[in-house]
Amino acid sequence: MSIKLFTNELSAVYDAPLRQMLISNFEITQDTFNDILDNQVTIEHRQIDIKEAQTTIESKIRVQDENMHELINILSDYDVPIAIVDGKVTRTEEGE
Repeated sequence: MSIKLFTNELSAVYDAPLRQMLISNFEITQDTFNDILDNQVTIEHRQIDIKEAQTTIESKIRVQDENMHELINILSDYDVPIAIVDGKVTRTEEGE
């Protein structure tokens, strides 16, 4: 997306240096607006990429957590003294 300002339509201004200064200022303003719009699009694309990466990471963490719980359950079935306490795998004493 870009903005095109009509700066060359300043024929009513008879002072040539003033007219040129106004045209120059409008061109700078136009370029700045277009840079801002381009940056906004870039930021929006990067936000989408970040959200996708976050979703992927959260999914992998969820799978890892499920696998860890399954491993703990299997080890418990074989009377291995292990448990998850406060999110950490710990050894337990026999009979706990």
